Amino acid sequence: MNFKRAILRKGTGRLTFMSAAVVAAVVAVSGCSTYDATQARRDHTESFTNDLARLSVELLARPLSLDECIRIAMTNNYQVRQADLRTELNRIGKNVAFTAFLPNVAGTAGYTSYAKQPNVMTERRFNSADLEIGMSIFMPSTWFLYAAARHGYATAATAAYYVRQGIVLQTTMDYCETLVAQETVAALETQLKAALENAERIEGLAGEGFFRPWEAEQARLLAETRQAELNHARRQLEVKRGELLVGLGLAPGTAVELSGEMAAPVSFDKTTEELVLVALQENPSLALSDRQVVIQEHRVREAFCAFLPTLSIFTSGTWTGNSLADHSANWISGLKGAWTLFDGLANVARYRAAKVEKKQAVFEREAAFLNVMIQVIAAEAKLRDATETTLIRERSYDVLAAKYDDYDARSREGLIPLSDALDARAAMDEAQVELLRSKYLERLASASLELAIGTTVVPGDK
Repeated sequence: MNFKRAILRKGTGRLTFMSAAVVAAVVAVSGCSTYDATQARRDHTESFTNDLARLSVELLARPLSLDECIRIAMTNNYQVRQADLRTELNRIGKNVAFTAFLPNVAGTAGYTSYAKQPNVMTERRFNSADLEIGMSIFMPSTWFLYAAARHGYATAATAAYYVRQGIVLQTTMDYCETLVAQETVAALETQLKAALENAERIEGLAGEGFFRPWEAEQARLLAETRQAELNHARRQLEVKRGELLVGLGLAPGTAVELSGEMAAPVSFDKTTEELVLVALQENPSLALSDRQVVIQEHRVREAFCAFLPTLSIFTSGTWTGNSLADHSANWISGLKGAWTLFDGLANVARYRAAKVEKKQAVFEREAAFLNVMIQVIAAEAKLRDATETTLIRERSYDVLAAKYDDYDARSREGLIPLSDALDARAAMDEAQVELLRSKYLERLASASLELAIGTTVVPGDK
């Protein structure tokens, strides 16, 4: 017997030496390649910028409408793509949870070789194989684990849709703000041209004694003010274009043209109370809260299963190529049972914690319920405010434009001071810019109300 053990140790020593040699070779090969952080950053920058340039050529070949921007965002926005990956991970997790209902099959095989013949009852070389099959027949926790995973997958899909609705609103906001910035630049360019012409005229008349020097300085100051505002507006335009492009998954600073085409905003002919009721049925955040409550209910049931026994069946077979063995094949089948009698009351604590987490999910759903209600009320109020503000600013611009025309004509005749006409011109220019900024307020407020209700249309919806 001692001789046999010595032979086995000797064989094991050879295997250990071979294993060490393989490990050493792997380490040596892997050590030849080192990570160059600078080169890795350079390679990624080059690769990513090339991809962005290719996408820009494909997607920005013509002026984009709002609907086209939204369609690009639905496939290229990184938040949308991350949401899709989370959905896919939950789908895989659901499939993994389902495997608990399937039998487990494990097999092993081996080959044994002795340096010397150990004894007459053992061959010098022989092979062996094992196969074991097991399957649970009573393990209730697996049902609740699978149910929780299935609802987790549905939750991820709903969350991904909610993300898309939010991206539709964000893209609409970026698109409208870019258009406002473009029109503001165009208006300021026109205002600057008129201010420069007016300053040159007044400076010429001041040189002839018709106006005082400070009046010429006021006219020049007005022109300089318009120039500064134009420079600021141009920089803001670049920022707004960059924000829009980032939302589309493209590089900021890329040249992009917008056609300005937008579908008519959705009209809401319901009362505030009716809109709230629609939101309580349609808003995806409430659907997410409902799913979370159901998931916690399954986890409570899963925790309760710790008090129940589990049963499983198994069968295993072994084979050997040793012809000197009594049996070359053996099969064993049986029934296994397990029941945790006492684990330090940890299962009791986990069960209580699961019940508390379920109450927490219920409270979060009720808080979400109230939050949706106030979001709809606030969004509907903003829509009404935007509508009234736009009407007032239109009237304000018309009044100030008529006032400036009157003051300009009267100042040319010397009936009123030139400074009054210049002040009237400044007020009219400011009202024009404010009108441009409020031009899309109603559109944005309408889109915000759609999101609060949960009825934002995502490309691909039927």
